Amino acid sequence: MRAAREAAAVFGQLPRQHRIGLVVCSTIVLAATLWQPDSYVAQGLNTRVEVNIPLSGRELLSERNSEPLGAVVENNDPAFEIPTDELEQQLTQNAQRSHRHTVASGETLGGIFGQYGLPLADMYQMLNAEPNLQQLGVGQRLEWTFDDTGRVESLTVRRSAKYTDHYQLAGTGYLYQRTEESGEIKPVRYTGEVSGSFYSSALAAGLTPNQIQELVQALQWRFDFGRQARRGDRFAVTVEREFIEGKAVGRGEVKSLLYLNGNREIFVSRHNNGQFYDEDGNSLDRALRRYPTAKRFRISSPFNPRRKHPVTGRISPHNGTDFATPIGTPVLSTGDGVVVKAQKHPLAGNYVVVKHGREYVTRYLHLHRMLVKPGEHVTMGQRIALSGNTGRSTGPHLHYELIKKNRPVDAMKVPLPEAAPVPAGESVDYGKIAREEKRVLQQTLNS
Repeated sequence: MRAAREAAAVFGQLPRQHRIGLVVCSTIVLAATLWQPDSYVAQGLNTRVEVNIPLSGRELLSERNSEPLGAVVENNDPAFEIPTDELEQQLTQNAQRSHRHTVASGETLGGIFGQYGLPLADMYQMLNAEPNLQQLGVGQRLEWTFDDTGRVESLTVRRSAKYTDHYQLAGTGYLYQRTEESGEIKPVRYTGEVSGSFYSSALAAGLTPNQIQELVQALQWRFDFGRQARRGDRFAVTVEREFIEGKAVGRGEVKSLLYLNGNREIFVSRHNNGQFYDEDGNSLDRALRRYPTAKRFRISSPFNPRRKHPVTGRISPHNGTDFATPIGTPVLSTGDGVVVKAQKHPLAGNYVVVKHGREYVTRYLHLHRMLVKPGEHVTMGQRIALSGNTGRSTGPHLHYELIKKNRPVDAMKVPLPEAAPVPAGESVDYGKIAREEKRVLQQTLNS
């Protein structure tokens, strides 16, 4: 108390402007102390004071950390489950859900891992196994799968028609192997008739679960094998397989499909760029737009599955993109699809989920008002909601997620389906090959 009285006496003897300055500085220090996340250290010439301040869950949020939803999705919150039909359940149980990417000009290995939210630790371990992994060429194709923990289980890089690099998870690291196609590539044709489901009939015909999955995804916008396939439908599939000394090696890659659904004839063929097209070279995809709003708003928090919580230091994934939109901003569907969710959630607030075919899903969170209902078909650019500030949110914004094959990806960077035809300079050659392949499959079904 004596020290306090002496300090007060000294303070009272100071000039007025000095007293004002000390009060202002003290106020700033106190405000800074209270503002720090959980501790603040004030250091003077001879003092060191540490103040610990417990924070509530809402106070932990900030503009760049307003989405604690990574954990919600990872914990399989029932509210975020996407309805599936029998075909999707069969494919999920029996096929490896593989992801593909074709290297574009200027892309790097790290950039590709970032687009798809792949663990960077896995990339570095693969580079330890074979540093040449980072030497990617335009047009080379990457394909990968995940294990149950979210690690990259396998990665394949198609370097050329002859060489393929393989990285396989083994323990804590990866094993590298380069394979060379030294045999002869020949077409093998499988035929079948739908007697139960298309999936079981295709298996009986000799196709693998992964090959069936590839066909289902390739035709997701043209023909729904889960809902439109009928008993008595017939199909023929060409698979290109490698033969060494007359013996088939590996399962091969699907080249083409001819499917007869009543009087309807459906034909698709794979071009040398890895994409499927119809007989005339038209794309089988439907385009997705990049942004869920008509106007481009500032991105207040980008996609970052490795984001660290600013207070706890723990990984707190941000599996979407936040746009700083004022309340009431029209939210647009980024593609044609079906609304599968339109409801409230304690963290997500009002939110809408749209399913686009069998490969893509989009989520729109913290909405002020929902303008669609579950089961409703929507088109690209259609208004589906008004943005808001509902749920666990620190300010008005729109949280937008793009899910590809059940994995969140960076909607601002990942390649989107463009519904583009075969490149003009390649269309003539493609047409000749496709028409001949269709003729052979027709002949196969009629023989």
